[in-house]
Amino acid sequence: MVPFTKHRLSLVISAILVTGAAQAQQQDATDGTQVKKEKQIEVITVTASGRPKLASEIPMNISAMTEAELREKRIASLKDLIADSVEISAPGNSARFSDSVSVRGLNVSGVNANNIQQFIRTTMAYYLDATPLPSINYRIKDINRVETLLGPQGTLYGAGSLGGTIRYITNQPVLDDFQFNFNTSLYQTKNGGVSNDTDIVLNVPLGQSVALRASIARLDEKGYTDRQVNPVWLGADEGFPGNPNPNQTLYKDDDYQDVTGGKIALLWQVNDDVKLTFSHIMQDQLAHGTNGAARLPVDRACEGITDCTFTSFDTPFQYNDRTIVARFEEYADRELSMNTVDLDWQLAGMKLHSTTAFYEDSSIGQADYASQGDAYYGWIPGLALADGNDSAYMTFDNTYEGLTHETRLTSDTDSRLSWIAGIYYTDQDRNYRFSEWFDQLDEIASEVSWLGFDRSAVGGVPGQGYEEDLGSKYTELALFGEVGYDVTDKLNITVGARIFNYEDTGLALIRDYLGTTDSNREFSNKESGESFYKFNASYQFNGEVFAYFTYSQGFRRGGTNGFREEGGQQVADDVQNYEPDSTDNLELGVKGYLADGWYVQTNIYQINWNNVQTYFSQTIDGIFPVNGTTNGPDAVTRGWELNSRYYLSDNISLSYATATTEGKWDETLTKCVYQDVPEADNECRTWNKGGLLGGSPKWRHNFGVRYDTDFDNGMTAYAALNGRYVGKVQNDRQDDPTSTVFEYPSYTTYSANIGFGKDNWDVALWVQNLTDEDAIVSNLNGGILGRRTIALTPRTVGINFSYQYY
Repeated sequence: MVPFTKHRLSLVISAILVTGAAQAQQQDATDGTQVKKEKQIEVITVTASGRPKLASEIPMNISAMTEAELREKRIASLKDLIADSVEISAPGNSARFSDSVSVRGLNVSGVNANNIQQFIRTTMAYYLDATPLPSINYRIKDINRVETLLGPQGTLYGAGSLGGTIRYITNQPVLDDFQFNFNTSLYQTKNGGVSNDTDIVLNVPLGQSVALRASIARLDEKGYTDRQVNPVWLGADEGFPGNPNPNQTLYKDDDYQDVTGGKIALLWQVNDDVKLTFSHIMQDQLAHGTNGAARLPVDRACEGITDCTFTSFDTPFQYNDRTIVARFEEYADRELSMNTVDLDWQLAGMKLHSTTAFYEDSSIGQADYASQGDAYYGWIPGLALADGNDSAYMTFDNTYEGLTHETRLTSDTDSRLSWIAGIYYTDQDRNYRFSEWFDQLDEIASEVSWLGFDRSAVGGVPGQGYEEDLGSKYTELALFGEVGYDVTDKLNITVGARIFNYEDTGLALIRDYLGTTDSNREFSNKESGESFYKFNASYQFNGEVFAYFTYSQGFRRGGTNGFREEGGQQVADDVQNYEPDSTDNLELGVKGYLADGWYVQTNIYQINWNNVQTYFSQTIDGIFPVNGTTNGPDAVTRGWELNSRYYLSDNISLSYATATTEGKWDETLTKCVYQDVPEADNECRTWNKGGLLGGSPKWRHNFGVRYDTDFDNGMTAYAALNGRYVGKVQNDRQDDPTSTVFEYPSYTTYSANIGFGKDNWDVALWVQNLTDEDAIVSNLNGGILGRRTIALTPRTVGINFSYQYY
């Protein structure tokens, strides 16, 4: 690791400050033209419903943030966006980890940090412009707005939109307008170095009908968590050598991040009715290290204590609250690229939009696996951690690439009848590869005569203890549409449907150092005529307020497991493969101005979750786990959501948002790994009705106050203060309503900022986690080395400067 010199950021941000309604410097999505800053987020034009429309006029729970508001709130990633939401939840892990994301209580994943991609589950769909992506690590730069749609969106947005959809809408080239934007931030997290986040945008007309827009962004984020190679109880002569430098056992500020990304787009206005846009997006991210702190194992913490009450979550820290223990270097190196062709065509009475995109999303990385390695290899003489010879680490190599095409026609007439019709096609290839390594495995295992280790027989390469490759090739063809009709001037009825065929061909290759868990299985699943539907009715009480009712559906594709026959017992058919799961959403809501200056958006909902996909495993020889997924019992979630803004005056605004949700198993179900054999251990698991799904707090609240003013010399200024309360979060599903599951504690954080602007420039000072709250929000099980608990990011202060020329 290249050492760097720490510098202190000489800032003191002492202001009484707020976040509330959005002061948004909007840009039109089609031409990127800067317009006057708006106070009211509800006036943002969005395209989530398939046609441009004000967010406040769409009969669903939809929110949108403009580029200016995103920058002001310091939202530059999906993790930041989720942290700001009261309806969506994810563990507060560092950038190295992908996170399981839940919305409206739809969750059966552990709320933790996990190095293995197949354990990461989300009930949201992600779109970059009109292209669905399996995940969205793309940083929010030169983004016109981010739209968040809550509730299943299966008709317009297809597979994956089980509980909602997040859309990043990028800025597009502008004809006849030269633009140059420069933004840079310097910031410092407590105990860390000075970080920098800079982006530049250039828009250049190339004649009357062609324009080029290019943007580049660079993040150099310093870490604040140290990595110790050895646990605290090992002396200097007992410990392991370091990695990657054998002579270094302490790595300071190891959880750093470097990201470079950008987009280039070319617009060709063929004629007044037709335009083509060609774009290329790329991003390269190195997310290094892990935030958190290593705690003592319970047995060591309890030494000498008679009535010890420690749990693995609250034992003393091994070193301090900002040091983890890991012998091996930990990192994730991700690359994203996407090439897109968009066609827009104004036809008689309708508009055509067509998008074709090819994307590649890959990640390689490494993590310490000492504790797991001790469990899987330590029973072999010479390979236990106590023997001090070696320890294990893991690597992953995940790839996801695909071709997607969508063409949709949208009515464009002043009529009571409106409609959308489209066709969608995708061809996706996915591979999740994961290996365990023990460098001295072959050398030591071959000397144990009774083990019968034979590398040439089991395959793999020297030092590889376990290998897993889960591959899939998925194709889908869908027809979709919605029809809306204004029954009266006040009542609108909309119905929608999506009908699709799909084929999923999978490969599950598993191999270990003894051949015990070996499996090489292919499967194919094909369905035709699958369908999902939507119904919406909205009633306009007056020009300011309307109510709506929605029934909508969502779904998620199935797959296969690498389970194998064991001791003559055959794997059950309904466990070898798992089927798609789906949701049925019933929602009733109200939106509009209930009084002068008071905007409210609120709704209640119930989601019936059918054929729930949840984690499941097979145990080989009573020791070795083979992890997978199965369809558990049905579940149900219910909740209430509220977003409101109140304008005390032209200068002062208040905001408040809250959400409550609870999800439970809705039936009791027992599922066994093996086909039923009397008096045999069929490895059965039971989920009991009433068990909580976990993953989301019962209550979340966001609140803020904001002050804006204009000076006679043309300068503008604002000050903002906002708070965020997150209730207790159950860190895993509860399979029996009487069982006890660990809960992360509730917490409240505050953020503040103050900004000034004049003509083409803006400067802002800001602080996040103002009170330096350190609540635990995630964890990584460390076994005999002790658990890593992960806390909120410490207090961070910064300054931002922006310059715009247009």
